[in-house]
Amino acid sequence: MASQSDIASQIVAALAASEPDLDTTTGSVTRKIIDAVAASISAASLDSQMLAYQYDINSMQGAALDSFVQLFGMTRYPATRAGGTVTFTRSTASDTVTIPVNTQIASADGTVVVQTVTTGIMNAGALTCTVPVQAVTAGPDGDLPAGQLTSVMTPVSEVTGVTNVNPLSGGSNQETDSQLQARWKATVFKNMAGTSQMFLGIALNDPDCTSANVVDAATRRREQLQITSGAASSTVSDDQYTYPSGQVVGRDIDAGDVAAPGIQYTWNYQASPPEIQVIDPAYFPEGQLIDVSFLYLDTASRNNPAQGIYGRVDIWCRGTRAVAAAATVKFSDATLFQSSPSSSWYAQDFVRPDGSAPAPGNAFIALPYGPIVTVPPTLVVSGTTYGMASLTHPMGTVTGGVTYAYQVVHRTGAFGWSPYSDFGLEWDMAFDPGEGAPVVLSEDYTYNDVPYAIQQALESWRMAGQDVQAHQGIQATLRFNLAVIYDPSVSQPVTQQAVNTALATYLSQLGFSSRLYPSSVLQVVENTPGVLASRFLTGADYPGYNPAAPNSFGVGIQQTFEGVPVVSYVDSGGNPVDIEFGAMTIPAFGDTSIVAKAGNTMGAFA
Repeated sequence: MASQSDIASQIVAALAASEPDLDTTTGSVTRKIIDAVAASISAASLDSQMLAYQYDINSMQGAALDSFVQLFGMTRYPATRAGGTVTFTRSTASDTVTIPVNTQIASADGTVVVQTVTTGIMNAGALTCTVPVQAVTAGPDGDLPAGQLTSVMTPVSEVTGVTNVNPLSGGSNQETDSQLQARWKATVFKNMAGTSQMFLGIALNDPDCTSANVVDAATRRREQLQITSGAASSTVSDDQYTYPSGQVVGRDIDAGDVAAPGIQYTWNYQASPPEIQVIDPAYFPEGQLIDVSFLYLDTASRNNPAQGIYGRVDIWCRGTRAVAAAATVKFSDATLFQSSPSSSWYAQDFVRPDGSAPAPGNAFIALPYGPIVTVPPTLVVSGTTYGMASLTHPMGTVTGGVTYAYQVVHRTGAFGWSPYSDFGLEWDMAFDPGEGAPVVLSEDYTYNDVPYAIQQALESWRMAGQDVQAHQGIQATLRFNLAVIYDPSVSQPVTQQAVNTALATYLSQLGFSSRLYPSSVLQVVENTPGVLASRFLTGADYPGYNPAAPNSFGVGIQQTFEGVPVVSYVDSGGNPVDIEFGAMTIPAFGDTSIVAKAGNTMGAFA
């Protein structure tokens, strides 16, 4: 910015060239005019620069940035506290035990303290009780792997133990200046009614939605394929319909090297997955790498081209905010799960927490608030104590005076996991409590408020005719089975915890529609201080390995439920394979199973 004296000097110099006889000395009338004009120009320049600074969000920090974004109805996200559930246990099942709100539990090393957010009830005859908890201190340090919370700081009568069966998550630091600047740009400059960017901005404006994915009638996929046997099939795994046109195929489509459909290739969109069939082998010789870009309808979308439905938008959100609820519903066998795919209550369209489908013939008892986070571990209906089924107590088990007859279920797929979809209890009809029997859910019933809050915000912004629905993202909790050579000078437990933290951080950066490569996992592990080398455990590490039952062995990468593998992402030899997460699925860290090795034992069977 030029000062008044600089501007005056420039004017005097210009006049000296054009009017050499003009008196511009200090004190002359001409100089007074020059100085006044220079002052006005300098002030205008200052005002312009200050105005530019005032609206340049990249130059703002701290309180100034907070004040600026508040003009647009935005505020900085505060630090959040991690949340999850803990399970209290006792050795003798006698009277009913109440676990008060704010009962505190600590990690084994005492660095993380959590407290219960609702009252827990351990009914007479029950040995366990699961209660939602939240970290006392905000921040990512509260994100703990399963099994880390082991110390009851607030004594509770008869309670002898506690643990978190599943990891705690959701802890974060206060939003930084750069993160707030990026969010402001993404929402303010792109909030055009009815656009994907607008819906994405609304979802991310919820402080507990850490990532989101907007899915509409068409998703464009770009990938590189290789010609084999005169064809190349897409690797897309989440398409329910491929559009017959709109594809671009070539050897280098960015450089304009694009092939002609019907002359050099055929676009077989009806194949699943779609494929390129070569017509001109001179352009597409065997082994040629090609670029492919095409449009398809994702399985995460509720649109249906066959029925002419294209106006639905689905927003999938990563994040949980457990809110306590209470409900009394009447038992009914009016709705039973069916084995027919044409039924609205087809069992395979629903899912239990362990990933399995409900059993045909069992009853569906709808609940009013969802998606469901927790339900009471036991329910007393018509004088009988029923328990929630689990891996240790499968549906139909009767033990210790408890009949394990119900389980949480959600409608899954594009029509599930929203505040308005189907969710509730699957009830084993072999233990029918009677038509109209009251089923009371109170203390341990919680639901995820994030999709509901986002849905309410979306309703205020969607265009007329648009059917917009918010959903809870489906979480895949992963275990990594590894062989590791540690640096002899480090503590193995400390290093393993560092590996867990590094992998959890890496997975948190992968969003919807992401791809997990085993090589990237090993890179994260080997970049951890204290790790000299690593590899995945495979079938070759287990004499008698059965490729038909990989979940029975600690191989590769596995999805777990309650610490038990339910899906193994491995080939026939137990070697890890790439994992492609769909538009509604997000990866989450569960734990690691690490076998310490040395240089002479790093091979299998060693």
